[in-house]
Amino acid sequence: MSSLSTTLPPTPPTADPDAPSQIAWPDTEPHRWLTSLLNGSSYAYIVAPMVDQSDLPFRFLSRRYSSNLCYTPMIHSRMFTTDVKYREKFMPKFDEAKHPMGGPVFHQFCGNNEETMLAAVNLLPSYCEVVDINCGCPQGIAKRGGYGAFLLEEGDLLVKIVSTLVTKSDRRVTVKVRILPTGVADSIALYTRLVDAGASLLTIHGRTRHQKGQLTGKVDWNAIKQVVDALGHRIPIIANGGISSMDDVRACIEQTGVRGVMSSEGILEYPAIFMETNVTATGGKRTAPSRVTLAREYLDLNDKFPNNCGGQGSGLKCAKTHLQHFLYSDLQPFPEARTAMHEAHSTSDMFAVCDLIEKQNGDNYDKSEEGLGWYNRHRCEKEGETKLDFKQVELDEDFGGCFGGMLGENAECGGDY
Repeated sequence: MSSLSTTLPPTPPTADPDAPSQIAWPDTEPHRWLTSLLNGSSYAYIVAPMVDQSDLPFRFLSRRYSSNLCYTPMIHSRMFTTDVKYREKFMPKFDEAKHPMGGPVFHQFCGNNEETMLAAVNLLPSYCEVVDINCGCPQGIAKRGGYGAFLLEEGDLLVKIVSTLVTKSDRRVTVKVRILPTGVADSIALYTRLVDAGASLLTIHGRTRHQKGQLTGKVDWNAIKQVVDALGHRIPIIANGGISSMDDVRACIEQTGVRGVMSSEGILEYPAIFMETNVTATGGKRTAPSRVTLAREYLDLNDKFPNNCGGQGSGLKCAKTHLQHFLYSDLQPFPEARTAMHEAHSTSDMFAVCDLIEKQNGDNYDKSEEGLGWYNRHRCEKEGETKLDFKQVELDEDFGGCFGGMLGENAECGGDY
């Protein structure tokens, strides 16, 4: 097992951040703060909030390959205020923005009570300057808890939560939302109320809460454009959904006029998604690191910054799920490696899986032929494709992993994740 350096490796150049469009953002504080946060970059390339998957070592890895803004996994506000062990798990241990491998990070909370959410936010260290409200989760557990995408349908309560956090905490407040089932017009009316209440940024997932799993469907960038047209002069708008390469990033920005894009499933499978790789300019070829290389780098980072020791992850389960995403296309045709992954009980075991795959691939393996596989499982179906024979954690654009595992043994997970 080899250990990789934690210094930043040389990487292929990213796209010119000003290349996607000629949009001139208003030189006003509502936009200037984001530009400053991004060290002058016009566009945000964002790692989405994902339960048990947007952990610290994964954030470090994604920033190594051109992400310039990350979200924490979703934090349950009530649990954060009442459960000491849970709070220890999710409380940041240092200012990530000042770490050599770090950068800006938004801490995302869920909840449906303004005082509980305020109490949770006020427990964070002062260097956590931005908090996000989860209004994107479409799962059954969120429905039972009255948060996530279901909170969007309680508009007065949501507005009250935003207003309370804005006026009674010292943080910027952002909101991650979906399109309301009743349509874009109703959605924009609600989003306008959130901006009026003081929200500093909105991330729009261009799908409704009904679009998840095998019913995910195509993201509605036109709906996001309508939001930008209505509110983009007041605050930054971010697009979420449908991002699998920098070609998609450029197309999304051109079509919608957003200030940035957020990736979840795409970046989960390939953390270098914001590099110039697998794009038209490279003939569709992979020019950034191979799947196995990224898997090894994650494991090395996880050794140095354990995801379950201040990294907001669940330990072995979190790491194994990452590798199942990274190596999906390698594991499918290779039963021996699949079995080894299923039986892995340590980082060394997972490094051994990487060794097995590299041996199977051989010395003449051409990484340029690699592409996304797991990302496309609900987007296309290839004839004769072999399915993984171990249980896969099904994700949507808002979540990764089992939320119940993050709340503890007695949490009501209900198999939703």
